[in-house]
Amino acid sequence: MKKGERIFFIVTGVLAVLATASTLWRTLGREEPRQIKDYYEWSDAAIRGYEIYKQMGCKNCHKALRMGESGVAPVLDGEGTRRNKDWLTDYFHNPLTWVTDSAHAGGMAPDFRELEEKDRELLIEFMRALKSNPGSSNYPRPPEGR
Repeated sequence: MKKGERIFFIVTGVLAVLATASTLWRTLGREEPRQIKDYYEWSDAAIRGYEIYKQMGCKNCHKALRMGESGVAPVLDGEGTRRNKDWLTDYFHNPLTWVTDSAHAGGMAPDFRELEEKDRELLIEFMRALKSNPGSSNYPRPPEGR
């Protein structure tokens, strides 16, 4: 082996060892693993609700599962943490109950009051599956009692 090749292999080997050591040091040096910020609790009903969400074109305005438009309408990730089932049920039966200027009351978005009851229930289960942990931007505390 020529002198230049030998130097090249030595330098490459040293760099590989340093990169591996750096990665191990960062990984093993953590006291706690990183916490997942948004997560999903899937049930059969939630999956069917997601299909309705897609069919209705909700992602054209909302962001859920880290996909869809952002800034047009509220982000839905974490909604299952922010809201309880009673709140969601009330909202899907009459959006004006909780949100006086809701687009889902016959405005720009689909009117939830016109949905079949089973579709409404499936959408509620989809929303309940969208969870978040502390540290997520989607983790505000739900209103008291709701």
